Amino acid sequence: MSTKAAGRLKFKAETKRVLDIVINSLYSHREIFLRELISNASDALDRLRFEALTRESILPEGHEPEIHVIPDGNAGTLTVTDNGIGMNRSDLIDNLGTIASSGTLRFAAEVTSREDAPELIGRFGVGFYSSFMVADRVTVTTRRAGEAEGWRWESDGGETYTIAPEEGLPQGTSVTLHLKNDFLEYLDVGLLRSLVTEYSDFVGHPVLLHDGEGPGDRVNTGTPVWLRNEDEVEEEEYDRFYTHLTHDQEKPLARIVFRGEGLTDFRALLFIPRERPFDMLIPDNRPGVSLYVRRVLIQKKADDLLPPWLRFVRGVVEAEGLSLNISRETVQHNLELNRINRALTKKVTTRLREIMKEDPEVYRGFFRNMGDFIREGVCTQAGTSPELAELLLVSTTASNEPEPFAEVADRFPENASMPYIAGVDMRELKRSPLLESRQGEVLLLDAPLDMLVAETLREFKGRRLVNLAAEEAEKELTSREREARAEAEKKYSDLMARIREVLGDRVAGVRFSPTLTETPCVLVAAAGDPGDAFRMMMRAMNRQVEEPGKILEINPGHPMTVSLDARLRAGEDITRLVEMVLELARVISGMRPDDPAGFGRFVGSLI
Repeated sequence: MSTKAAGRLKFKAETKRVLDIVINSLYSHREIFLRELISNASDALDRLRFEALTRESILPEGHEPEIHVIPDGNAGTLTVTDNGIGMNRSDLIDNLGTIASSGTLRFAAEVTSREDAPELIGRFGVGFYSSFMVADRVTVTTRRAGEAEGWRWESDGGETYTIAPEEGLPQGTSVTLHLKNDFLEYLDVGLLRSLVTEYSDFVGHPVLLHDGEGPGDRVNTGTPVWLRNEDEVEEEEYDRFYTHLTHDQEKPLARIVFRGEGLTDFRALLFIPRERPFDMLIPDNRPGVSLYVRRVLIQKKADDLLPPWLRFVRGVVEAEGLSLNISRETVQHNLELNRINRALTKKVTTRLREIMKEDPEVYRGFFRNMGDFIREGVCTQAGTSPELAELLLVSTTASNEPEPFAEVADRFPENASMPYIAGVDMRELKRSPLLESRQGEVLLLDAPLDMLVAETLREFKGRRLVNLAAEEAEKELTSREREARAEAEKKYSDLMARIREVLGDRVAGVRFSPTLTETPCVLVAAAGDPGDAFRMMMRAMNRQVEEPGKILEINPGHPMTVSLDARLRAGEDITRLVEMVLELARVISGMRPDDPAGFGRFVGSLI
């Protein structure tokens, strides 16, 4: 067939089926088509520059590489034009006539052994066909560099396409989309500007957007700040980029510029905010780190680049070697991605440790805002929980301000226990009856996730965490305290028998407490209780959780106990009083009475 022959040709590779997939299923966001066309244009410009290294004649004198985005409201068309390498008839058949074939991919394979090979964006031959999501007809006019003939390619996305010679074409390629009526919004200059900024802002060649007559305005930034050496970037540039990325007007707490080399090559620019980002309060929003591949945005929020607990970190990662899925919207899970995740996580945690050590007051402010994320990491990252726990700050009965957990632990003897109590109000914790006879330091955990952290860790730096409000604390009793309990049990044996009879299975047990000195009674968790944190988590997932019985501990030296014993010995029915003791223990332990109205009437009668 003559190279000048025009005609209608059939697509290859089961085209109709593949086109249906591309148009209807492959991309989750239709606006991706513009990113794909600009990426293809950028590849064409890179190929021209690269081939001109050995064939200078194909590069026109004074050539300035440019990409133009031209909406035409009257014609209902959107055109993306470049002055790159262009295509001849054979290229059109090979690159556009075969779905899932890519000239970029073949070209990259040919030059990978050369050190001066360009970074090409295209890896699949389907990006061009995303045009048919919004267009019912696509026209391509093109002339290859160094050749005189131009060509016109056209298709409606069916099983065939046409190729015909075209005279008077400039070097390069123009892709014109004849938009469907439902997608004329893509003629809006404002929308086009935002799409270029979002997806193609850092393409290495100028992208000019046309609004009527004139040369067009450049809308992309060009060289991204994260690809430049840190010593070449002014502090103000980093701050402006952070504000652009997060809309946070405050400077970040810390900046991490990192280049990973070795098995996986990537660049990262990460920011640790001072305050909790406002967009984290928006339902269903997933802030995080953006993923770029060859300067093109692949995922705005790439969940796999950092573990979920580090979702407060903002920034970008540029990775050249990641395996993408065919639509280039998502990353295939692979070893490279896992390596990036581990490397970035280590960098962030190391920087946080540095801040904690260098400026404790600044870190305290950060932890007030972001501490729940650190706690979440301790609870969810099973393999590194003790390591992450070193980032925690905790309050104790011996400190006025939260301190590094590691420093607090070091104050306890090795292989000893670290007692703690948990709640939601620090003032209430400091007045807790569980502290009445404690001589040593006790951890005061007042964050909602603190209990879950303690139950996850179990121990830290060789010190066992012991909940004073649980059966586990029984193991910490001294021999003297055990003797005091035995004496009280003997002295008030009839009273204890009656209390157990009245309360029955409403409690898991009744016993005297040798540690209470002022408080009449309290409830503690029984052995085998998974803990309040676990129940809170189950309720958050709308799961049914059975409330286990608590152990009622009574102060044997309190006037209440003496009075109850005297009434019982006098032959009075103390059933109602015993029930009120349980209600009182509930209130003292921060719980709701079973019968608030009845308890209120009882207290009122005493007044």
